[in-house]
Amino acid sequence: MHTPITGIVAEYNPLHLGHQYHMKKARSLSGADGIIVVLSSNFVQRGEPALVSKWERTRAALKCGADLVLELPLVFSSHNAGVFAAAAVDILAMTGIVTHISFGLESPDWQMDKILDILNEEPEPFKFCLKEELDRGYSFVESRARALDRMIPGAAEKLRGSNNSLALSYMLRIKQKKWNISPVPVKRLGAGYHDMELSEFSSATAVRRSLSRGEMEAALARLPGFSAEIIRDSIANGRACTDNGTMWGLLRSKLISLDPEEISCFAEIGEGIEYLLREKAFISSSFAEWGNSCTSRRYPLGRIQRHGIHILIGLDHWTNRAFQRTGPQYIRVLGMNEIGRKMLKRMRRTSSLPVITRYGAASQISELAALMMKYELRGAEIWEQLVPRGEYGAEHARKIIISGE
Repeated sequence: MHTPITGIVAEYNPLHLGHQYHMKKARSLSGADGIIVVLSSNFVQRGEPALVSKWERTRAALKCGADLVLELPLVFSSHNAGVFAAAAVDILAMTGIVTHISFGLESPDWQMDKILDILNEEPEPFKFCLKEELDRGYSFVESRARALDRMIPGAAEKLRGSNNSLALSYMLRIKQKKWNISPVPVKRLGAGYHDMELSEFSSATAVRRSLSRGEMEAALARLPGFSAEIIRDSIANGRACTDNGTMWGLLRSKLISLDPEEISCFAEIGEGIEYLLREKAFISSSFAEWGNSCTSRRYPLGRIQRHGIHILIGLDHWTNRAFQRTGPQYIRVLGMNEIGRKMLKRMRRTSSLPVITRYGAASQISELAALMMKYELRGAEIWEQLVPRGEYGAEHARKIIISGE
């Protein structure tokens, strides 16, 4: 009889004190024998490049207490909360060894079970309310929150918390797929996900913002020592993406060279937004200015930025939908310690997906797996263009990180 193994879905962009607290709390609350982290690729859920590569963030996760780190492929990591969460939960479940999933919540006392039942069963009153809100011009996420609020007063306010929204997505996927995984919620400490100012428990957003303004010491003081060291070394070695200037140059070139009809072929782009994306590219001097100028009640900033990433990596609509329909095609290991090595040995017997440790192994699985890895490689190479000292072509030969070696 194996003791529990707890999964965590993370970006660690960068890994801060709140993340460290969460991992310790998740282990103690679940009595976990091991921690598996599913880690975002080099472009993250809000539609931006990660501060440091997934390999450096893997090092941080292992130093924080993770035993095994798995990759959330780029085609899922830079996507809306539903797609992001579904793929991450599926990876954890299909290892065959994860018993629990832990996530942060702004408010652990809300009526999640009632909300999950409505979202899973989609009763007619909910569908009617959802359509009304969409017809009013709200985004799908906001329309869903407002429709739920009409059925469960107070639900919208709770769902607007980023951690609550992701937690709902994790739990909904578990319910839909009937995965045998128990939730371990942990109340979030300190600043909210989008808070911009540094504090005792600063958000990753605040840390990145301070780094982009050159306030390195103040920002790094809000990180655990090992995480601060990784970020400091990455910046010193030209291996950190502290601004989006280079990315905007690449993206703007694509936007102004494509016709709106061509732009509309990329993932999730439609309803005429392609004209606005191109029009604003001509007059915007930065990625932030472009994103903000395209944002509306229907198209929140995160969605606009994700459109930008999908255009940059060339992810077309139909390939994107194929990936969503079929889900992850493999489980790729990024790093492990000695406990993780034993867990990996078990996974090779229990996993319902091929477990790989090399880039080239995906091509031996299927055409779709090879295509998924092709986008992963493309994203890695583009990310290398965004840092002062890119290591071009290195992704092909990357080896998993083994803690202690």
